[in-house]
Amino acid sequence: MLLTRLLIGIPLTAAFVLVLFVDTYAFEPWFPLWLVTMLAGLGLGAREVANLFQQTSARPDRALVIGGVLAIVLSNWGPHVTAHLIGADDRPGGAVEALAWPLWAFVAVVMISFIAQSTRFEHPGGTMATIAGTVLAVAYVGLLGSFLVQFRWLESPYRGLVPLAALVATAKGADMGAYFAGRAAGRHKLWPRLSPNKTVEGAVGGLILATAFAVIVFGLARLIFHAQVLGWAQVVGFGLVVGSAAQLGDLMESMIKRDCERKDASAALPGFGGVLDVLDSLLFAGPVAYGYWLAFAPA
Repeated sequence: MLLTRLLIGIPLTAAFVLVLFVDTYAFEPWFPLWLVTMLAGLGLGAREVANLFQQTSARPDRALVIGGVLAIVLSNWGPHVTAHLIGADDRPGGAVEALAWPLWAFVAVVMISFIAQSTRFEHPGGTMATIAGTVLAVAYVGLLGSFLVQFRWLESPYRGLVPLAALVATAKGADMGAYFAGRAAGRHKLWPRLSPNKTVEGAVGGLILATAFAVIVFGLARLIFHAQVLGWAQVVGFGLVVGSAAQLGDLMESMIKRDCERKDASAALPGFGGVLDVLDSLLFAGPVAYGYWLAFAPA
């Protein structure tokens, strides 16, 4: 299992780093490689969520879930591309206002969900569950995933390269630390009703490694970019807060899989499970890290 994770995880990490650097130096502010990455990752995640929900009473519209998530991902480019074309600030209204575009796209998905089900309505029972399942799936992957997308335009050296790298490193550090610490010293169950294999010791190890990775990323940013991105106390806070959110995201996806009586979201990535099993921590950590950066990053 560990060898398989390494064989899959190392190329994925290398590809992620390559996407960030090539996009930053060759395609700013369009970031087409990031667009393809997010469309593929969140699109596959949406497909897996829709399939998982089919095992429950909420049977979402698969096509609308996938299409809705892809539409929300695309909408994240709206404010930045539009502003660039008219020669204005490519982040009009700031980082918070830029999120209005995916929010409007989500509103459209909600309305279309009602309309689509109205055209298929024949008998009472089931319609509301389908709408609720569709909206929940799109919100979980599309809305939460929008924060990952928007990191690319945050104000920092070389665009959002630093905060995005810090988010991914911290979240995945939490995953890795929890995995290794849990295997080595796990004794006390953390939340057995949701995930019987996760332990308190693993959670502590996850926070330690998440914080260490945050310190490394921000330390390298200071060394390479000579930029005061966050104070050291704030860096430690970033590691603890974002690492906690990442582990919570992992637990919430475990709840989904447990409710659907599935071990993994799919078998797309050997050693990890599905794409959603890789994204789960990021979906919860993304909004938290985004807010933390806006609150503490220097203007």
